[in-house]
Amino acid sequence: MRSFYLKALTPLGYVTYFDQMNFMLGLKPVGKFPDFWLHVGNGEQTAFPTSGDVETRPGRTHVAFDADSPDVVDQWYAAAIKAGGTCNGKPGLRTEFSEPYYAAFVLDPLGNNIEAVHYKPTKPW
Repeated sequence: MRSFYLKALTPLGYVTYFDQMNFMLGLKPVGKFPDFWLHVGNGEQTAFPTSGDVETRPGRTHVAFDADSPDVVDQWYAAAIKAGGTCNGKPGLRTEFSEPYYAAFVLDPLGNNIEAVHYKPTKPW
Protein backbone atom coordinates (compact mmCIF):
# COMPACT_ATOMS: atom_id res chain seq x y z
CA MET A 1 0.00 0.00 0.00
CA ARG A 2 2.80 2.37 0.92
CA SER A 3 4.59 1.88 -2.38
CA PHE A 4 1.33 2.17 -4.35
CA TYR A 5 0.37 5.54 -2.84
CA LEU A 6 3.86 7.01 -3.05
CA LYS A 7 3.88 6.28 -6.79
CA ALA A 8 0.22 6.90 -7.58
CA LEU A 9 0.02 10.33 -5.92
CA THR A 10 3.19 11.75 -7.49
CA PRO A 11 1.33 13.25 -10.50
CA LEU A 12 -0.96 15.09 -8.04
CA GLY A 13 2.10 16.75 -6.49
CA TYR A 14 2.12 14.71 -3.26
CA VAL A 15 5.29 14.36 -1.23
CA THR A 16 6.10 12.61 2.03
CA TYR A 17 5.39 14.67 5.13
CA PHE A 18 5.87 11.98 7.79
CA ASP A 19 7.26 8.49 7.44
CA GLN A 20 7.48 5.94 10.19
CA MET A 21 8.38 2.85 8.20
CA ASN A 22 5.89 -0.03 8.46
CA PHE A 23 3.55 1.96 10.71
CA MET A 24 2.47 5.39 9.45
CA LEU A 25 2.89 7.48 6.31
CA GLY A 26 1.69 11.07 5.94
CA LEU A 27 1.50 12.69 2.51
CA LYS A 28 0.75 16.24 1.39
CA PRO A 29 0.57 18.29 -1.79
CA VAL A 30 3.71 20.41 -2.26
CA GLY A 31 3.33 23.71 -0.42
CA LYS A 32 0.17 22.62 1.42
CA PHE A 33 -0.76 20.91 4.66
CA PRO A 34 -0.75 17.11 5.00
CA ASP A 35 -4.12 15.64 4.09
CA PHE A 36 -3.60 11.92 3.49
CA TRP A 37 -2.39 9.38 6.02
CA LEU A 38 -1.86 5.63 5.93
CA HIS A 39 -1.77 3.91 9.28
CA VAL A 40 -1.72 0.22 10.14
CA GLY A 41 -4.71 0.49 12.48
CA ASN A 42 -5.34 0.40 16.19
CA GLY A 43 -2.64 -2.01 17.17
CA GLU A 44 -4.18 -5.06 15.53
CA GLN A 45 -1.43 -5.13 12.91
CA THR A 46 2.30 -4.68 13.14
CA ALA A 47 3.05 -3.61 9.56
CA PHE A 48 1.38 -2.35 6.39
CA PRO A 49 -0.38 -5.19 4.61
CA THR A 50 1.38 -6.16 1.40
CA SER A 51 -1.66 -7.78 -0.16
CA GLY A 52 -5.25 -8.47 0.62
CA ASP A 53 -8.12 -10.69 -0.36
CA VAL A 54 -10.41 -8.07 -1.91
CA GLU A 55 -13.34 -10.48 -2.05
CA THR A 56 -13.39 -11.18 1.69
CA ARG A 57 -12.46 -7.75 3.02
CA PRO A 58 -15.17 -6.10 5.14
CA GLY A 59 -16.01 -3.17 2.89
CA ARG A 60 -14.16 -0.67 0.80
CA THR A 61 -13.27 2.97 1.14
CA HIS A 62 -13.69 5.61 -1.55
CA VAL A 63 -11.12 8.40 -1.44
CA ALA A 64 -11.05 11.27 -3.94
CA PHE A 65 -8.11 13.55 -4.65
CA ASP A 66 -8.42 16.95 -6.31
CA ALA A 67 -6.50 17.41 -9.57
CA ASP A 68 -5.60 20.75 -11.14
CA SER A 69 -6.65 19.74 -14.66
CA PRO A 70 -7.97 16.84 -16.75
CA ASP A 71 -4.38 16.24 -17.91
CA VAL A 72 -3.32 15.70 -14.30
CA VAL A 73 -6.19 13.20 -13.86
CA ASP A 74 -4.86 11.33 -16.91
CA GLN A 75 -1.30 11.35 -15.52
CA TRP A 76 -2.54 10.16 -12.11
CA TYR A 77 -4.50 7.30 -13.70
CA ALA A 78 -1.44 6.12 -15.66
CA ALA A 79 0.78 6.29 -12.56
CA ALA A 80 -1.78 4.48 -10.38
CA ILE A 81 -2.16 1.65 -12.90
CA LYS A 82 1.61 1.39 -13.27
CA ALA A 83 1.92 1.29 -9.46
CA GLY A 84 -0.30 -1.79 -9.32
CA GLY A 85 -3.82 -0.39 -9.26
CA THR A 86 -6.74 -1.89 -11.17
CA CYS A 87 -8.92 0.19 -13.49
CA ASN A 88 -12.30 1.01 -11.97
CA GLY A 89 -13.19 3.75 -14.49
CA LYS A 90 -10.94 5.24 -17.16
CA PRO A 91 -10.39 9.02 -17.26
CA GLY A 92 -13.29 10.94 -18.71
CA LEU A 93 -16.09 13.44 -18.24
CA ARG A 94 -18.71 12.15 -15.78
CA THR A 95 -21.91 13.94 -16.74
CA GLU A 96 -23.95 11.68 -14.45
CA PHE A 97 -22.29 13.41 -11.47
CA SER A 98 -22.14 17.07 -12.45
CA GLU A 99 -20.74 19.39 -15.08
CA PRO A 100 -17.79 19.70 -15.50
CA TYR A 101 -16.64 16.64 -13.52
CA TYR A 102 -13.61 14.91 -15.06
CA ALA A 103 -12.42 11.88 -13.12
CA ALA A 104 -10.74 8.49 -13.14
CA PHE A 105 -11.09 5.60 -10.70
CA VAL A 106 -8.59 2.93 -9.66
CA LEU A 107 -8.81 0.14 -7.09
CA ASP A 108 -5.75 0.14 -4.87
CA PRO A 109 -4.06 -3.19 -4.01
CA LEU A 110 -6.58 -3.79 -1.19
CA GLY A 111 -9.61 -2.96 -3.34
CA ASN A 112 -10.33 0.58 -2.14
CA ASN A 113 -11.79 2.88 -4.78
CA ILE A 114 -9.39 5.77 -5.37
CA GLU A 115 -10.45 8.72 -7.53
CA ALA A 116 -8.68 11.70 -9.01
CA VAL A 117 -11.08 14.44 -10.04
CA HIS A 118 -10.91 17.80 -11.72
CA TYR A 119 -14.12 19.55 -10.70
CA LYS A 120 -14.71 23.26 -11.06
CA PRO A 121 -18.45 23.81 -10.59
CA THR A 122 -20.08 26.54 -12.63
CA LYS A 123 -23.15 26.72 -10.38
CA PRO A 124 -24.11 25.59 -6.86
CA TRP A 125 -25.80 22.24 -6.40
